[in-house]
Order: sequence, then structure tokens, then C-alpha cells
Amino acid sequence: MLGAIAGDIIGSPYVRNDADGMNFEMFSSVRGWKDGGEVTFHPRVTDKSVMTLAVARWLLNDHDHKKGTFVSIMQEMYDRYPESGFSPTMKIWCRSEYARPFTRDCNDPVARISPLGLFMSDLKEAIDAAGVLAGFTHDNPDSIRGAQALTEAIWLASHGRSKEDIRFAMEHDYQLDLSIDQKDISSLLKGGVREDIMVNGEPTGEYYYRESGRIDYSTTNTLTAALKVFMDGEGFEDVVRRAVSLGGNTNTVASMAGALAQAFYKEIPEHIVRECSRIMPNDLKDIMESFENRISRKPVQEVTKKVAQEDSLSFQVIKCPDGKKIFVADPHRKDLIEALKARFGEGITIIRPRMLAETYRNLSAQGKDGTYLERPRPDVRTLYFQNGEFRTSVTLEGETLPDRQARMSSRQQFCEISEFARSVKAELQEQVGYVGEGSIHFQNAYYPVIHHDKVEIFKGDIFAGSVGIDPRNGLLRIDKGGDFGPMEWFGDRTESVFNSVSIDSIKDAIGRFCLDEGIGIHDKDRKLNLEVANNDVANSKDKTLIDSLVMNTEDIRPRMRMSL
Repeated sequence: MLGAIAGDIIGSPYVRNDADGMNFEMFSSVRGWKDGGEVTFHPRVTDKSVMTLAVARWLLNDHDHKKGTFVSIMQEMYDRYPESGFSPTMKIWCRSEYARPFTRDCNDPVARISPLGLFMSDLKEAIDAAGVLAGFTHDNPDSIRGAQALTEAIWLASHGRSKEDIRFAMEHDYQLDLSIDQKDISSLLKGGVREDIMVNGEPTGEYYYRESGRIDYSTTNTLTAALKVFMDGEGFEDVVRRAVSLGGNTNTVASMAGALAQAFYKEIPEHIVRECSRIMPNDLKDIMESFENRISRKPVQEVTKKVAQEDSLSFQVIKCPDGKKIFVADPHRKDLIEALKARFGEGITIIRPRMLAETYRNLSAQGKDGTYLERPRPDVRTLYFQNGEFRTSVTLEGETLPDRQARMSSRQQFCEISEFARSVKAELQEQVGYVGEGSIHFQNAYYPVIHHDKVEIFKGDIFAGSVGIDPRNGLLRIDKGGDFGPMEWFGDRTESVFNSVSIDSIKDAIGRFCLDEGIGIHDKDRKLNLEVANNDVANSKDKTLIDSLVMNTEDIRPRMRMSL
């Protein structure tokens, strides 16, 4: 774990102050500019090391690996070192009473995850734990996948796998492009925006990077950079020097690369160990030494405990269109599994959380071309099991919940939104000529899908946003594309439908996207969504839909546009 801290310290003076190639002087202070004035940047322990050691401390001290303990440790470590470089959003999280996860992409979860790949003996358990651990602060899919990718890379490196094995896993399991040119990744880290070179309006195949003046903090680019320098490097120091020389978010990239390099090479040069020991505060050194002593004497085949779900009491239920139920629970939760079988019978289906997305995808698959009458989508709900009883979030003991009036107000608002979405859906189907029973699934157009406690907006099969009741607190929640849904297996993403939390804005967005707006802000032709929907129906090959349109040709109600 010292590799991660060493990379952080060595890279810290060079954030916004690019090093002059790879031959910079390690552990030296650097003159640079900040807020319009010239200042000196000293090598130091930043928030990346503080939070990495918080994870190590959590793994050592909480054998049940609970979220509540994790939050307490993170917040305590922040209180010790509040000025170590935390971002404004992480400061909010560390000071928050509720500590809800952020939905935006950020590399913070990846930068602190390295102890997990060293601590866990089972690879699958380590990957699952990384997803849960990252989700405690950031539930963005890119942040979660990045944490899982680095955890797997460190686990493979620490278990003697070759660089070729690690490269294969990163490229095939996580679709990371490690063939990218070093100059290109350096430009991306410094906030460069790639633009094609055009001649007479046609792309030439050449490109350049336009400077934006902003450092890139995205998970994919910083993780790709760390993996790239590790693959190209020859020894720990060479890897870290390559990471710092790229510029941009240098301490984060060097910390990731340093953690991976130590796991692979097993050794760190003595002069780096000595300087890091001089700079690190004693309490942080104690945590690091305790962790490294623990993993050095841990048997290779030791069975480690699984990290709990985000809420150790929660589990999920998939209600299938045919009325059957599939329960999602970890095998180690024997009390829950026994209670489910006692209540619903021995023949029930129970799956692991890692199978949830695949199961949902299979249940939603239609197997038809074009537009068709949609089979109802499975409904995924979160329930809780506490003290031998199945409960909803509002009856959990010991939970701090909003007052009843706030929850009732949210439910009333959702009912209003849901009814409006139903009227929009009815008009959309009527405008394309379908007035029968059931719902139409559109191939390209925006359309609403209405559940018991959530309204989702899809563009074809691509998730574009949802609004519903949060099962954890009973309040209204908007997801702009980061909630569970088909976007997890479709690479394309649309512009988010929802950008405001006001009820009127939510209703207006549903109406505009599904009836008026067209297929998004990047649509050059500015087609109305109704035109796209009509084209979907005209190009449909589904016999059931075509027959229903023919049967209703002479009985279509007057088509009135909604007043939004």
C-alpha cells in the first residue's frame, strides 16, 4: 500500500504544474501559480492517501464491513486532515449527516481502492466488494467499474500474474484502451478536447487536442493513464516518473500506478521509502504498517468475509411479468434466505446481486424486430429484513427518516407525475394510430414506462432518466441516467431528460421529450419525437402491432395535441 501513498506524495507538487519530462527531482518543492499568485507547492500527503488509509483501517477494524462504520472512519479521517486537498463535493459528503452517494463520475473511489485488491483472497469477492465500496460515495457506473478494474488489476499483480494477463483483463473485461498514444492520454489528462481536422468540410483522419484549461478528473482517462504507464514502465520508480510526466491530475494517476507497481514488482527503492516516512504523519504511518503487517501474515487461502450490501438489511425483489418473484440476496445472508423460503416456499428463485443486471436483461428481452407491443418490464423493488420481519424503508428501526408529512408530499407529487406520464403515453400511442390495449415499445423514439413507484423514460432501449420514490427515505428522487436499468448493457447514452427537481419542470420534460422535442439536443434534423415514433411504427415488422393498427383504422379518436 506504500506504493499508492508514495505516488500521491511524489505527484502532489505537479498538479497544475507540469513536470519537465521524466527526469524531475523527486520530493522537491515546485514554484507555480494559484489564484493569480505565485506559490510554492511542497510534496505532501493528500486526500488520496488519507482516504486510502481510511479504507485500510476499515478493512482491519470492522470484520462485518458495514457501511456505517466505513462512513464514520472516512469522516473521522477527514476531520484529522480537512485541508489535504478534498474536493468540494467530498467535503460535503464528509460533513453530511446522511452521507448519500453522488451520481457524477469522479476518480475518488478508484484512487482509494487499492487496499482491497491486497486484502481479499478471492478475486470475485474483491471485485464485488470494490463495487459496493465505491458506491458508498459515488454510484456512477463509470466510477464503480473503474474501482472494480483497478482492484482486479492489483489482485492479479499481487498474485503473480503477468502484465499480458492484466492487459487482457483490462481490455476485455472493462473495455479500456491501453493502446492509446502517450501524447494523447497526456492531452486528455490536461483537459484537451479532441477535434478532427477538416478539409473542405470532410474529415482527414487527423486530429488535434484543443485546450480547455481544465484538468480531467474522469475515471476512465485517469485509470487508463495509470494502467498505460504501468504497462510501459520498468520498475516502481520508472512507473511513477512516467505517471507524473503525463501532467494533469498527477497525484491521482501516480497513486493508482504506484499501488499497481508495488503489487507487481514487490519492492520500492529505499530512498523513496525513506522520504515517504519522513513526510507522512505518525498516525498515518501506524495505519499503513498495521495493514501491511496483517496482509503479510495472512494465509493465501484464507476465506475473507464478504463486504455487506450498501445497506446490510436491504435486499431486492424482481417481480416478473407473469407474477413470479425472484429474490436477490448474498449467499452469506442465511437468516434472510431461510426466512424467504419459510414464507414463500422452498421452490423460490434466489440469485446473487452480481446476476441482477443479466437477469433483468433476459426478462426484458423481446426477440422481435422494429416496434412491437411491449411485454411488461419486470419491476425491481428494495425491501428490508430486520429482527425476523420483512419491512419497508419507513419502518426500519434506528433509521433517521424524513417526517411523515414530507413523505406524504413526495408520494402525492409522484402520483401527479405518474398520471401525467400516463396521459402522455396514451397520446403518443394515439398519435401513431394505436388505440388498443397494451403499450408500444418504440425502436428510436422517446416513450415513458410507468411502474408502481417509478416513471422511466427510454429512447428505444436506452435509459434516459427516471423519477420515483426512493425506497431508502420515501422522498422523490430523480435519476439522470445512473439508476439501475438497460443503460448498464447498452453503450450508447442519450442526453438526460431530467435536469430540474421542480414538479412542473419534470412534467414539462416528459411532455416535450415524448411529444414535441425530438430525439435530443444533438439531433441535427430537429425531428419531432412524434415523427420518429411514426417512422418506428411504419418500419415495424411486428404482425401483432400491424394487425391492431389495421383493425382500428376506422375507429381512431380525434387526435388532439396536449397543452403543456
